[in-house]
Amino acid sequence: MEEFNPEWFVNRLHDRSARGLARQISALIQSGTLPVGTRLPSIRDLAFGLGISPATVSIAWTDLRKRGIIAGRGRRGMHVCNMFLSPRPVRRTASLSSENVSLNLTSYTPDPGRLPHLSDAFEALTSIPNLNTYNDETISPALRAICAAHWPYPAEDFMATNGAYSALFDTMQALIPPGSTVAVQDPAPMRILDILDYLSTSILPLQSDTDGILPASLAQALARNPTALYLQPNINAITGQRMSRARLHELAQILRTSPSTWIIEDDAFPWFSGVPAESIGVWLGPRVIHVRSLSKTLGPDLRLGIVSASSMIIREIQAYRSFGPAWTSRLLQTVAARLLENEKTHQTIHGNYRHHQEQRHEMTSALRHNGIDIPTGEGFSFWIPVLNDEAACASLASQNIRVSAGHQCSLLAPSHIRFSISHLSGDFERIATAIQQAARKTASPAEQSDLKPV
Repeated sequence: MEEFNPEWFVNRLHDRSARGLARQISALIQSGTLPVGTRLPSIRDLAFGLGISPATVSIAWTDLRKRGIIAGRGRRGMHVCNMFLSPRPVRRTASLSSENVSLNLTSYTPDPGRLPHLSDAFEALTSIPNLNTYNDETISPALRAICAAHWPYPAEDFMATNGAYSALFDTMQALIPPGSTVAVQDPAPMRILDILDYLSTSILPLQSDTDGILPASLAQALARNPTALYLQPNINAITGQRMSRARLHELAQILRTSPSTWIIEDDAFPWFSGVPAESIGVWLGPRVIHVRSLSKTLGPDLRLGIVSASSMIIREIQAYRSFGPAWTSRLLQTVAARLLENEKTHQTIHGNYRHHQEQRHEMTSALRHNGIDIPTGEGFSFWIPVLNDEAACASLASQNIRVSAGHQCSLLAPSHIRFSISHLSGDFERIATAIQQAARKTASPAEQSDLKPV
């Protein structure tokens, strides 16, 4: 392979701003001039050759790494790993492994066999207002009424979207300018971090305990005047822990000191708990955008998320959505409304919740038996501290168990792994024993290679 020394780059990189460097390197990669596998010069050597600060090159490299175009660390340096022609969710793409294992614990979706049956709701459809019309209606009247009656705070306005992540993406696109600073409850869903990377934001990860975001961490982040705060006010979809109402109230008081910060709430598990849902909207309603997913409770293929916010914010998000679908299928909205007004649906959801809580108790007991003491929590996910997440994932893969590396969901230092019980029917003790062994691994195969003498 041809050697690309610093002088080669100096002759081709004429815009020497951080953004210009990232754009030009990306073009060289996409054209095939820099093939996949190419080793890049060190930041110091390239900066010296270009006559610019190493910090400028570092910013450009960070942008390219966030986009999944270059990768690397330590003694191996940076190298070209992909030639993407368009942006993509790097963390999510990396998590979609084709690795063949007998026990895949990375599915954070509900068990299809335990979801409410859709047939009754579809058969009951007789008339759907505005069906097949090009009317940019934010939400159907029937679904609006259901949401307003079961919402955690008195919201001013509602919008139906094509799934919760679509709602979060549209909200962030509409309200968060590129380059903004955003405070994020850590850990967070990988898709949220991917969206914020796509928007070129500066992410401020907030530390949490079992009650939720630490007030001191939020206060410190607000000193940097973030454009928005992202949090999960109920069940944390990554850890399975719940934010307490007392903690939410404490956070609301701190947020009063930063009136320009939008508050984006993500509730992935509505009705899927033993206690009512909460929201900072109780105290700071006009600044709150509350996103509720219906996928975990009614089914992913309904593709429905619900947004509540002030009418002004709903208009802003709707204006952005006009670039794309503009409105969400009234057919699917009507089916969701029929399901949610049916007591049988809620009985099914509650039965599903009890089933998963029994699973969580069994898994928690097995983990404690192996020396891993964590709260029982709710939802599908478990978040386990380990010495090295990549080493732990490799160890479990060698035993035909696939889990997710924690760094895909967290920007803070301690290593974790994440796994799901949503499709698990047993074998808790064997899995817990394997996790306990994996948690003690200290080096991944790549890091072991780095340690070999050159």
